[in-house]
Amino acid sequence: MKSLSKVILPLAGLMIAGSLPTANAANGTVSFTGEIVQSTCSVVSGDQSKTVVLGKYPTSAFPKTGATSGAKAFTISLEKCEAGDYSLRFDGNTPTGNPDLLAVTGGARGVGVEILDNNSAIVPITQDVAAPATVSIAATGTSPGAATFNLRARYRSFQDVVTAGQANSNATFTIQYK
Repeated sequence: MKSLSKVILPLAGLMIAGSLPTANAANGTVSFTGEIVQSTCSVVSGDQSKTVVLGKYPTSAFPKTGATSGAKAFTISLEKCEAGDYSLRFDGNTPTGNPDLLAVTGGARGVGVEILDNNSAIVPITQDVAAPATVSIAATGTSPGAATFNLRARYRSFQDVVTAGQANSNATFTIQYK
């Protein structure tokens, strides 16, 4: 009988302890704000999916960390826009420790793709930015406005040794009404 009570009593204690209410304390709050608006802008159909050819460069063009290739210009144009400010956000994979570069695939190592605005300011990847990559569209009465993001892309090394190979990358972009 003693051995049975040695098992039942602790088991009963666990069951009672498990049924007691737990103490919770509120440590703060989070508020979410925003607004749903009518579609305010459209990306011109020819700019919804594009390819920017960066070209071929020898590994010797990247003798140290931070070396860059020549930049290739490209645009993303908007149409049918309400008056206001619009920003551009790029999302994609980034090399570890380099949030301002797009990671490349295909064999090349030690380089990434850097996107710049028309003033040579780096457009960070997967981050909201007020500037660079912001355009303003003035009110034009009842007629919708248009604007163009003028951008450039280039390779930039993030290691002292760059390995040869294909250096392709992809990013999605989002136009945000501010």
